[in-house]
Amino acid sequence: MAKEIWNPKGREALRKERLLARKVLKAIDKVDFKPETSAKWTNITKHWNGALRVQIQHQDMVGVSPKMLKWWFENLGQKTTWNGIDFSGEEVSFYHLWHHRDHISVTPLTQPQNGINRGFAVGAYSKIHEQFNDYNEVINNTMLTTVLDETEFSFLIKVGSLTVGRINHYYEPTETGSTFYAETYLGVDIPIIGWFINWIILPMFFSKTTAMHWIRHNIEETGQTDKILLIIQFL
Repeated sequence: MAKEIWNPKGREALRKERLLARKVLKAIDKVDFKPETSAKWTNITKHWNGALRVQIQHQDMVGVSPKMLKWWFENLGQKTTWNGIDFSGEEVSFYHLWHHRDHISVTPLTQPQNGINRGFAVGAYSKIHEQFNDYNEVINNTMLTTVLDETEFSFLIKVGSLTVGRINHYYEPTETGSTFYAETYLGVDIPIIGWFINWIILPMFFSKTTAMHWIRHNIEETGQTDKILLIIQFL
């Protein structure tokens, strides 16, 4: 369920959920995020049509298999009673464990033709709601998952029926775990009107500065994935 963070009750509920996630992470000494320098490389490109492409080749995930990553994204909207020691604690969301400072909620909106949407599922819509606290920037977008398997997790960013961008994650096994690459493309690929949106409207919501903030956020959340998956161990 999406958090109504613009009213006092919603803000207080979110604060408690974030503090609970932080408490769990502190119990396993995993509160600190990885620095931006942990990534192998990053890049921001402004295309001729005004679109922005943001690329991150993350540090390899040790001990995390592509199968585990697929499961993680499929269940990102779930909660656990894991308290850092056992499963007798209060319910805490996977999404807050993933990034206790910035994340607000991930909400399944529709169900796929086959199966259940517990976070993301191919052919289903989900809403991502997060806030880059240091910069007061809010992401509150609807996503349509197009691929989710043991090699790739990709979705389109939708505004109504209009596709305004896409995010692709690619991973493959290594001797010790998995590689992980993330790419965000923000832009409308429609002649003339797309150029106007990309050059005039897009910078109001997602600029190169926003892209730099997103790089930091993505490195921080991705760096938490192996910490959580390797300890929960109930795949």
